[in-house]
Amino acid sequence: MDIRIENLTKAYGDFKAVNNMSLTIEDGKLVGLLGPSGCGKSTTLFMLAGLTEATSGKIFFGDKDVTKIAPEDREIGLVFQNYALYPHMTVEDNITFPLINRKVKKQLAREMAYEIAKLVQIEHLMKRRPSALSGGQQQRVAIARALVKKPEVLLLDEPLSNLDAKLRVETREEIRRIQQEVGITTIFVTHDQEEAMSISDKIAVMKEGVVQQYEVPQTMYLNPINKFVGSFLGTPEINLIDVEIKSGRVMAGNICLREGVSLGDGKYTAGIRPESFKIVEEEGNVFKAEAIRMTGRDLLIRFDLAGTQMRALAHSELQIETGDDIRLNVRYDQLMIFGSDDKLIGKF
Repeated sequence: MDIRIENLTKAYGDFKAVNNMSLTIEDGKLVGLLGPSGCGKSTTLFMLAGLTEATSGKIFFGDKDVTKIAPEDREIGLVFQNYALYPHMTVEDNITFPLINRKVKKQLAREMAYEIAKLVQIEHLMKRRPSALSGGQQQRVAIARALVKKPEVLLLDEPLSNLDAKLRVETREEIRRIQQEVGITTIFVTHDQEEAMSISDKIAVMKEGVVQQYEVPQTMYLNPINKFVGSFLGTPEINLIDVEIKSGRVMAGNICLREGVSLGDGKYTAGIRPESFKIVEEEGNVFKAEAIRMTGRDLLIRFDLAGTQMRALAHSELQIETGDDIRLNVRYDQLMIFGSDDKLIGKF
């Protein structure tokens, strides 16, 4: 089912938690709502769920205007950050609960529960109580309970934030597998950009209630619409440095980062992702490696460029030590130039 959001706003007095949002989510896609705390992503999810009333604008599920429809009539499955499982019930009873509420006969409800439990791979846990489960298992129970009534839309609010790092990775991959097997339109709220980029078909990055960019993850990463999006996506984060363009040369202090740039003379901000630096043997600018940190596959190298601390990534098999001189270039088409309005002007 398609979801269409038109000019959606939620205001609390003069403060707009969500400001004039318009977005279309295609049938069967998983979309990540991404942004820092307080950007309006959870408020958006709660308006989609019907738990928060919109100040203005409309929400359509397919061709149906659900803006004023009660949550129980929206055909949604909702998974909260804290799982919200009933501690006194078994896993089976937790999953069948929404079906029993709908007056589904007990035997049919049980059959439906085991069917969905098999999908999320918890059928062997059906007689246990939540207290006997790991965090990842509890999360799967919550997802099974949301899916058992066969909703048209699945809404996930920070579903992995209570899990440890390794379990987060495993569980997000499971969520993606389940979502694709069921083929359900899903909206996934998170503040973790790696999480959103790894499983989403598209990402909407929000700031102060406004969608900054809505795009396929890789396209957004390579072509952020502005400095905020460029900074929010990527680990380690993008390097930002003040530069001046003179006669087609991008200058950071007395260091030339690029020649032949077709932009007018003036002051700009350059964005360089750490992986966009390339260690070369000749024809590069020489810098001193001030600090080196092993991150597994990569070395994270810190160095000074015209008074700005920069980060570069290099393969960990390279023999580089703190204090070494390194020769670096910026890979072609990976030097981002942002204007005074913080919007991306081009890549060179």
